[in-house]
Amino acid sequence: MIDRLSNRNQSRTATADDSTRSADDDNPDSAVASKFSESKCSIDSLLDKSSSVDSSAIRSHFDGISSSIAALEQLVVESSYSLPSYELRSALKSVAELKQRLENQSAELLPKKKFSFRNKSATAAAKSSAAVRPKDPELPKLQPPVLVIRESPGFHNAKDATLTKNFRGLGIGEFTASDLDSCEVRLIGCINALFINRLRNCRDDRKGKKVRG
Repeated sequence: MIDRLSNRNQSRTATADDSTRSADDDNPDSAVASKFSESKCSIDSLLDKSSSVDSSAIRSHFDGISSSIAALEQLVVESSYSLPSYELRSALKSVAELKQRLENQSAELLPKKKFSFRNKSATAAAKSSAAVRPKDPELPKLQPPVLVIRESPGFHNAKDATLTKNFRGLGIGEFTASDLDSCEVRLIGCINALFINRLRNCRDDRKGKKVRG
């Protein structure tokens, strides 16, 4: 922008009469110069106060300064045809210095964004994959085995008793002893199957050993 405005100003002054150019250099546009000076002083004052601005308002503070610098630069552009070359260069230099001050303060005072190594695309893909993955089928619950007591001849629901059974010549294939407490059990002969269930403190008279089941 500095080069463009300088070239424009040089083109304007090259076509003017030497006496007119001299008159322009000695009598700058006082209104533009005064307005430029006031705006620049106001921006400088705002920049000087930046360090005391609350962190919650610092961003809006810098946004306001940026807008003021843009308006000041626009004033220079609109007045480039009427300003002498040396004043134009001086004005553009002042604008550039204000921009640099604003940039430096912004880098120093604005809160920094937290850095993270997390890959957002990878995280999103993982969430998507988890969302569409079918659930594992539920296994059927195993039921505890049910003990079935066969209906057969035997000793049932006795306590503190001596129980004797002779199988010789009877042809009994199965026999059951269940729900006996503190009994002495005497079984004589042979059978195909003997079922024992819920016996406590019982004795087999043949060997004198306790029988439990």
